[in-house]
Amino acid sequence: FAINTTASIRENTLQRLRLLETLYEGGYQDEVVDRAVEKLLTHQIQKDQAQLVELQTELVKFEEQFGMDSDQFEAKYQCGEIGDDADVFEWHTLYRMAQRLRANLQLLNQSPVLA
Repeated sequence: FAINTTASIRENTLQRLRLLETLYEGGYQDEVVDRAVEKLLTHQIQKDQAQLVELQTELVKFEEQFGMDSDQFEAKYQCGEIGDDADVFEWHTLYRMAQRLRANLQLLNQSPVLA
């Protein structure tokens, strides 16, 4: 039930954003909406940056434990050259999460107002 609710909320949000996009493409503008969107994007950037710092701290622990950096690890993981114990899986998961956050931040920082 929670997954359906989350999906429903996400779809409703997407519909609302598309509506705003359509309005703005048609010439609509509102200073309050502009500021709200800017604040939301700034908040997301700050949140993603904080999460990335936490993940990087965790990644460094694995790098020290295994004696290699995370990029080297991931390359070996993708080639099947590394084990599949719990630590390896956790490191891989943290690495992928960090990569996703970096991609999100790159996209968010493309905004001319926020850059």
